[in-house]
Amino acid sequence: MTDAPPPGARLLFVLDNDFGALGMVMYLLHGQSLATRATLLLPRRAYELHRGQLAVASRPYDSLAGILAVCAANPPDVVFLVSGYLCVRQGLLSIGELRELVRALQARGCTVATSDPYLGTFPRIAEATVPVRTGAIARALKRYLGHAPFIHRPLARLVDHVAQVRFTRHVRAVTAALADLPHLYPALISMAEAGGVRPYCFYNPNYFRAPEPVQAIPGERPVWLFVIAQYDLHYQEERHGRERFAELVAARIREALAQGRDATFVGPATMVEALSARFPREPGVTLLGRCAFGDFERRLLHAEVAFYWQVFSTSAFLRLWNGLPVFSFDAGHTSHFSGALFQAGLRHYFMGEAPRYLDIEVPLDAAALARLEDAFRRSARNALARFKALPEPEEMVAAIRARTE
Repeated sequence: MTDAPPPGARLLFVLDNDFGALGMVMYLLHGQSLATRATLLLPRRAYELHRGQLAVASRPYDSLAGILAVCAANPPDVVFLVSGYLCVRQGLLSIGELRELVRALQARGCTVATSDPYLGTFPRIAEATVPVRTGAIARALKRYLGHAPFIHRPLARLVDHVAQVRFTRHVRAVTAALADLPHLYPALISMAEAGGVRPYCFYNPNYFRAPEPVQAIPGERPVWLFVIAQYDLHYQEERHGRERFAELVAARIREALAQGRDATFVGPATMVEALSARFPREPGVTLLGRCAFGDFERRLLHAEVAFYWQVFSTSAFLRLWNGLPVFSFDAGHTSHFSGALFQAGLRHYFMGEAPRYLDIEVPLDAAALARLEDAFRRSARNALARFKALPEPEEMVAAIRARTE
């Protein structure tokens, strides 16, 4: 077994805005000695939300200069970009700044790695999808230009083409900037599956307990948790209509209450507002437009059942691998964005198991959901048995350092 990094080794995690990025890092560090010598750099808005609720030192950053200033003041041994693939897309760094950051850190003697939320499929993303849909553009043009379909469709196709060209260039540039870095995965993935990059997989046994039912707290009602991200909300509102979708979610919440459960909804502010109008004074309903990590994690692992509108969510996996029921009303934006990524996620995160889907238009039945609890626990035991073959965080970090020094 590879030796653990020396006690003085310092780790720096530069995070993007995705909640999943923070979730993966907190999973990696949970209960590990690495956490005592780790610092998280969060985008300013994320830092303001999560500060005080993280069990790891954290600081905000606003720019490349801010990241480099932190590195100059407290030089890290290893810097993890979580994720280098998304920081440019989110406008946190330009592609030139991403290249400069990697060069500057390596020149300081830092080992630099990145996480890969695309599971090796990123170079094929531009081929697999058109990032801006012609139909959506045409509908927008119709609103602003009136009824002139002979203008809408050709102009929409032109805008789509320009977007596709720009996106393709973005994919190529980011892929090239990160190609030589170690890639971090919380699941088993081979070099071939990772697209030829160096994969470093890990498993943190400290995060998991023996799969068992959630223990109810005396005097409290069980909680059903509903979680939706902005991308998925947009898709659902296009599919069902804004008011119709809000009413469908409200109906499922009412069913939770009617069956002796409380309900917590976590999602975009617009949806929280729509639901607030439907539950103005209901003590059993909690509606959260923003939720700090510590609070969300407690709700996630305490909920009797969790419902999502996508199957690939870091928080959903942390529930699944703990043997806790997770259901999805839709495959989610990943399935609409890239079929290659969707299939890779099924292979590496579900490992042969099928996601549990529900129809948002069908009433929820607590007894029917409860009958599936044993299946979730069995699936978790199988997943954890396979994960035990992966290096634990200390060993994984040591392997990265040894390979790059």
